[in-house]
Amino acid sequence: MKIFTVIVLFTLFTNNVFSQTGWIQQNSGITTNLNSVKFTNSNTGWCAGNNGFILKTTNGGINWIQQPSGFNIDLKSVSFPSANTGFAVGDSGLILKTTNGGNIWFKIYTPITNFLKSVFFVNENIGFTGGYFGEPINIYKTTNGGMSWDSIRVSAQFITSIQFLNTSLGWATMGSSVISEDFVTKTTNGGIDWVLQPSHYSLHAKTVFFSDSLNGWLSGVSSVSYPTILRTTNSGANWITEFPGTGYSVNSLYFTNNNKGWAAGENRIIQSTTNGGVNWINQTATQSGINYNSVYFTDSLIGWVVGDSGIILKTTTGGVLTNFTNTSTEIPDKYFLSQNYPNPFNPTTIINYNITPLIPPFEKGGTGGFVQLKIFDVLGNEVSTLVNENKPPGRYEVTFNGAGLPSGVYFYRLVVSLPRKADPSNPMESGDFSEIKRMVLIK
Repeated sequence: MKIFTVIVLFTLFTNNVFSQTGWIQQNSGITTNLNSVKFTNSNTGWCAGNNGFILKTTNGGINWIQQPSGFNIDLKSVSFPSANTGFAVGDSGLILKTTNGGNIWFKIYTPITNFLKSVFFVNENIGFTGGYFGEPINIYKTTNGGMSWDSIRVSAQFITSIQFLNTSLGWATMGSSVISEDFVTKTTNGGIDWVLQPSHYSLHAKTVFFSDSLNGWLSGVSSVSYPTILRTTNSGANWITEFPGTGYSVNSLYFTNNNKGWAAGENRIIQSTTNGGVNWINQTATQSGINYNSVYFTDSLIGWVVGDSGIILKTTTGGVLTNFTNTSTEIPDKYFLSQNYPNPFNPTTIINYNITPLIPPFEKGGTGGFVQLKIFDVLGNEVSTLVNENKPPGRYEVTFNGAGLPSGVYFYRLVVSLPRKADPSNPMESGDFSEIKRMVLIK
């Protein structure tokens, strides 16, 4: 499936450039570089950054509160296996732990002197960390919540990222001062043994992400003639080029399934894919001077990116601009989904829909509802979410751009769920109004 883009009409502009890209800037309250972001649910998350800064939100990033770490040392990675238990690691072998959601952080004293770059906890007891500088360069493992760490020797000069799917299966990216083809290593026995997985590309690896035991992605630093994102569909036995080099480093990857993912990196670049990395599109414009260092999503729509100068961005649309125009102050007296026009179309078409204040069948007092407007291909695969939020009564217009899609038949579905019936976890299951229409893209 090829990449699509969504262009919608937007009548209320702000001075925030990110509001026109699907990413909205949040107020971190600091100007220090942020290096890592993790969430345990759509409301509660943490950022860690330079000079010992740790920030927490409990309302999806509307407010970020500083949590005292007690150290003025750069923190490079944070991991929360549960809402209360978390870990942060950084320079000079610093390992911090909290057992109360970050209200109090305390140092775990270890003989580790490496500047720790990555930490990943599978559960509250079992975790891994690694980094650079100091001798030897090891991957460290704990089985008692960080109170003690076992060192596992690996053939590398630095460790850049670690990820585990369970207590046995995991991967780590490694590097050296001399570019090597052997830059990712895998374990199937909880870190006891690690096996190098060559890519046959000269690349300084930076981060690895697996969505399941077979499908994974790897990013790194390269020249413009080399790939910067690679993909495997066989657990790392073979890696294939998915994204040609841009000259910019991809610092972080996150996938919510085998198809949908995001990459964040140098010069304010955020890119997305909906076909497993075969195609990538820019969600933000290139701007020099600011790097994005970490990306994290709690579902296919809600995610955050953090970076230099204390920047935090949030999306509730998967990074796609899905704003709309309320075309009239007139309040409609019934729900309605129009036939798109033009139809057939190439490549853009307009969809109109009405949201009524009436509660079915004809009771007054409704205040709109939770609206979902989605595009599907003929096989029933979702290719775009245009609207996915509560909307007041009104007449709305959305412009869909199918420039990246192949010619063919597509369907769009409007589902409206009313507050008195809607299940917030799955509003489509309690829809009071639903309608599907057919459209044709011809190129």
